[in-house]
Amino acid sequence: MNVLICDDEEKEAKNIAAMLFNISNFGLKTKTFFCGFQALNYVQSGATVDVCFLDIIMPQMNGIVLAEKLRSNGYRGEIVFLTNSNDFAHESYNVRAFNYMLKPLTSNSLYNILTELKKSRGNADREGIAVKTQGVKKFILYRDISHIEVIKHNVYIRLINGCEIKIYSSFWEIATELLKDRRFVQCHRSFLVNLREIETVIGSEIVTRNAVRIPISRGFSKVRNEILKSMFTRDIK
Repeated sequence: MNVLICDDEEKEAKNIAAMLFNISNFGLKTKTFFCGFQALNYVQSGATVDVCFLDIIMPQMNGIVLAEKLRSNGYRGEIVFLTNSNDFAHESYNVRAFNYMLKPLTSNSLYNILTELKKSRGNADREGIAVKTQGVKKFILYRDISHIEVIKHNVYIRLINGCEIKIYSSFWEIATELLKDRRFVQCHRSFLVNLREIETVIGSEIVTRNAVRIPISRGFSKVRNEILKSMFTRDIK
């Protein structure tokens, strides 16, 4: 789980990071900022962030404003506010915050919120796409898709379990839908790939966790950097 901490009190932020570091079983990777603008730029750069711990009272850009900007820029991860008061419940609701924690934080309170976050993520990742194959409608979860390939006007959805689903649809129609989700990128006019299923990149080829090689065409060369950045920052499970 990739965690961002933003608190203008440097000592407080480092203390939270230290407590998180000592909590096992969650595979945490933390990134700490003492300024809202820096945290915003980091997320906007494309870094993978699963949860943001944001102090509400900060100069220049407070936590509420930072959360609003994150949401308006497409951030879909969880937000947990840090505060000394219960007076911000309404604002936290407006930006779909997961929760808010009263300071001072403790290792126990952080462990409890992480447990809740982990459980929520497991239940919430139910987004997917409805398709029709052989006259039967199916709903495929995004998390189950390895990559998409078009061959002679037929679209094949390759699943991480090795199965494939052939659908009669335009590649553009499927691509438009899947690209709304940040885990998918197009690397070739005939391929779409799930960033979470990439094992490595060799030259101009992607190698998936199932050892499938997918080309990166010249027209999508910029995607290679996006893929490498994702591989560097993601929480691999």
